[in-house]
Amino acid sequence: MPRSAPRLACCLAVLAALVLTLCGTPARADDDPAKRYPEPFFNGNVGDPSVAMVGKRMVVVATGPQVNRAYKDPGRPWRYQQPVLTHRPRWAIADGGIWAADLAKVGRRWVLYYAVPVAGLGDFGRCIGVAVAKRPLDAFRPVGRRPLVCPSRALVPPARDPVVTPDLPSRGIIDPSLYREGKQNYLLYKTDGRPSSIRLLPLSRDGRKVRPGQDPANPSVELVRSEGVIENPVLTRHDGQYYLFASEGDFARCSYAQTWRQSASLTDWSLAVSTVLLDSTVTQGLCGPAGGDILQHRGRTTLYFHGWVRLHSSKPKGADYWAWNGGEKYGRRAMYAARLSFPGGVPTVKKYLTRTGVPARVPAPY
Repeated sequence: MPRSAPRLACCLAVLAALVLTLCGTPARADDDPAKRYPEPFFNGNVGDPSVAMVGKRMVVVATGPQVNRAYKDPGRPWRYQQPVLTHRPRWAIADGGIWAADLAKVGRRWVLYYAVPVAGLGDFGRCIGVAVAKRPLDAFRPVGRRPLVCPSRALVPPARDPVVTPDLPSRGIIDPSLYREGKQNYLLYKTDGRPSSIRLLPLSRDGRKVRPGQDPANPSVELVRSEGVIENPVLTRHDGQYYLFASEGDFARCSYAQTWRQSASLTDWSLAVSTVLLDSTVTQGLCGPAGGDILQHRGRTTLYFHGWVRLHSSKPKGADYWAWNGGEKYGRRAMYAARLSFPGGVPTVKKYLTRTGVPARVPAPY
């Protein structure tokens, strides 16, 4: 080898290092150091999550053909379990996804509230049914020969709550959410269509029927109405005040947002004002951060919500994404988690949780 070869190789190495320093190495989008949005807590397909704790185990159910389900043990990755429902009730249609189910333990049984397609309400018409199981990872069995909540014009046996709303569209009932106060059970739900509304239904002690003593012709009460879309209601209480969390906007777009309202009364929300908790700006670029569920566990309050990401990464979809444009072929909804606090009575995201469950600080706003 000529004596000049080592010197030439050295010069080339120095030159290459200088080029890399000035220009930088090509980086994947997910490794971009300027990225400031939160990472998913569960990077699966988890639209409209409902989360429950069973000891140290976390269980989530989500929108899917028979209700999707996954669980996570401490220090272990998420694992999908068989779909929740053994079968659909006889009054339901066999085709179409089951939306935004809610999982909760009521007494000694686990109860699942779900919105399933029915006949007579159009292409997307759904009504709410109830299913039960001994354990949250068991197969759930639908109970009752009629829906729990369903508009009277649906082609089903008369529901326990016929949803009397003559001045609202009768497109269906979705987004069930259980709220408990002492020994009293309530179900929140959304009347579908525009305008839309959130209603509250008192339930029996076992959570499967309407509470005895309610007007059988109209047992539920309207809490909130919107000329646009308001859905995914979740109710919680803090320092004597009620907080109604909801999703507003088009779920298929990045503009979908998580909001909150406050009231001193369980049933009177006439003075409550909608305030944004999470949107694409607050979260530094998440796409449609909403569909939230509130979990209070060991003195901490956590909001679990979804956002649209790319099919094969955790990167959020771009601002112009619209799931209805080609369906969901180009995106899916991952689940995020955020600790909530209430400084001055205002719900505030304190920190996000990473996929390993380790708290990560909230990025500073732009």
